[in-house]
Amino acid sequence: MKHRIGIGFVLAALCALTGISSAADQRPAASDNLPMVPAAKTGVFTATKKGADGYHLVVVGHKFSTRGDIEKYLAYRAAELTREQKASWFTFVESRSKGDTAPVPKRDPAGLRYSFRMEYFRPVWRYKTSGSPTWKSWSPFAGTVFITDDPKSITDFEVGADIDLHKGQMDDADPLAFETQAVSDLLINQVSPPE
Repeated sequence: MKHRIGIGFVLAALCALTGISSAADQRPAASDNLPMVPAAKTGVFTATKKGADGYHLVVVGHKFSTRGDIEKYLAYRAAELTREQKASWFTFVESRSKGDTAPVPKRDPAGLRYSFRMEYFRPVWRYKTSGSPTWKSWSPFAGTVFITDDPKSITDFEVGADIDLHKGQMDDADPLAFETQAVSDLLINQVSPPE
């Protein structure tokens, strides 16, 4: 028995001297492994303070990928801004105009609880297409088709959203409420800044 223990110590010492280590020692540190969203170029994302707890967020770009990709990036930035401001959740403030036909979401205290409902993160768009010097607007509340032009012809776009920041327990009966950590966790591996 003593002989086996002695051999074990000798083998361990040899492994240490030759640089052989166990698989556990080969794993990268947790901080080396964290998913990250690439940094945006200057001017791609702006956040303007609006009132005591509100912000107007804008993402701009010149290379249109998909509506979903760009809106997810804006939602991710909303969550990150909320966390930076030491708040735990935010509400999306809908930008509605007279004549909008999309139904206004109603509180649902008896419904299932969610940390957020992505289908209710609906920002407003402005865009220009090649050959046109004028901006066109699109609202998700107007009941019209998103971008009737060829998306490949989009040369510039702006996507805007207003949010209000909150601390404490989230109002999960409000479909326009978004829990910061849950949004960030979902989107961190799905988003990158537009160009």
